[in-house]
Amino acid sequence: MNKGALTADTVIWGRGTYQLMHGYWPSVPSNPSASQYERNHAEWIDKTAKIVFSTTLDKVEWNNSRLVKEDVEEEIKNLKQQPGKDMVILGSPRIAHHLMQLDLIDEYKITVSPVLIGSGLPLFQGLKEKVNLKLIENKTFDSGAIGLVYQSVR
Repeated sequence: MNKGALTADTVIWGRGTYQLMHGYWPSVPSNPSASQYERNHAEWIDKTAKIVFSTTLDKVEWNNSRLVKEDVEEEIKNLKQQPGKDMVILGSPRIAHHLMQLDLIDEYKITVSPVLIGSGLPLFQGLKEKVNLKLIENKTFDSGAIGLVYQSVR
C-alpha cells in the first residue's frame, strides 16, 4: 500500500471516479491474478470512509460510502474539523478543481509517471488567483515515476 493511503482515513470522489473504483476494487480479493499490493489496497479502500459528491446519483452502495448531493464547501469544512487522519482525493479532477478554487486543499501529492497519454483534464484548472506551494518531499520510484508533496502556503 502506498504511504499516502496510510495517512488517510477518508477518500473523496466525484460520481465518475466512484463508479469506476466501485466497479473494480471490490472484485480484487476474489481475483486470483491480483497482486499483493492490489489486495492490500482493496482491503484498505473497503474499510476507508468514502465521501461521494454527486448531484446525479441517488445512492452509493459500497461499504463505508456516503453520498453528498449539495454544499460541497460546507461538507469539506465540517470534515476538516473532525478528528482522524487525512482526507485524500484519488482521481476526481473536477471535484479537485472545485476544492482548489475554494482554497480547501492543504497539501498536494502529485505523482508524475513516465507515460504520455495526450488527453484528459488539466491538473490545475479554473484557479482565480495564484496559489503558492512549498515542496516538502520528493521521491523517485524504481518505475521512473516521481512523487512530489507540496503544502499550500497561505
